[in-house]
Amino acid sequence: MFSLKSKTARWCTVVCLVGGLITSSSAVASQVKKPVVQGSSEHQELTSTYHRTDEVLKKLETKPPRFIVSETQYKDQPTPDVADPPSEDPAKAPSKTVYLTFDDGPHKVSGQILSLLDEFDAKATFFMLDGNIRNFPDAVKKMAEAGHSLGAHGVTHDKTKIYQSPQTVVAEMDQTLNTIKEITGIDSTLIRTPYGSAPYMKDPYKKAVSDKGYQLWDWNVDSKDWYYRDKRLVDNTIAQVAEKAKKDEPLVILLHEREETLAQLPELLEYLKKQNYDFKALDTEMIPIQLK
Repeated sequence: MFSLKSKTARWCTVVCLVGGLITSSSAVASQVKKPVVQGSSEHQELTSTYHRTDEVLKKLETKPPRFIVSETQYKDQPTPDVADPPSEDPAKAPSKTVYLTFDDGPHKVSGQILSLLDEFDAKATFFMLDGNIRNFPDAVKKMAEAGHSLGAHGVTHDKTKIYQSPQTVVAEMDQTLNTIKEITGIDSTLIRTPYGSAPYMKDPYKKAVSDKGYQLWDWNVDSKDWYYRDKRLVDNTIAQVAEKAKKDEPLVILLHEREETLAQLPELLEYLKKQNYDFKALDTEMIPIQLK
């Protein structure tokens, strides 16, 4: 009997303890879910925020992730090289044209000038004097064979003689062009009068050469190699080329066949080549540049 009573007492004690724990847990849960302070706007606002947050979290749990990146997706993709962006190829830049013209030849350095032009794949135009053509006929032949343009610069290069009248101008040009044809077989109509078409070539003079079918050419870039005998002629020419390049007109450079010009010519050609200029010869289809 004693042992039955003892067992019964122990079971009653366990049941009471379990019941107390359950009651305590319910009380705590009720206090967490329902705030004690009623009517407080702060607590009401906080409660509604909790509810909204719960709703958002529940919605997010039901949505798939926005970005899913597999481990192999970019495995074979090259890494972009941001440190070395591709640069523009200078060879693809549009080419420009420059017309080199040489006066007062041929000269004893004509052969060297022609060799230098050939190195740069450059064509030029030579306005020559009749007496020099007679003195250096082989140089004139080489000019023609290389594809350069040939023109007349007169006979005397003396303004008191050539500019006596329109007829004297035409006569000097006729004689020089006839000599060119005799030596090379080329029937040229390109001319450049001494000192250019201004101030000595008045309108009657211009009309006279035009009536003969001649194209009277001047220049718009003066190297002044007739004055500068050193690197200044290169600097002077480059400065004018840079300025004229902004305008829509052909670049016609005045040079002379002389030793000092030959010495500076490689640097000038190198600069023009790096600026992507093509060297071409004047032709009869072009509209001549004339001084104003």
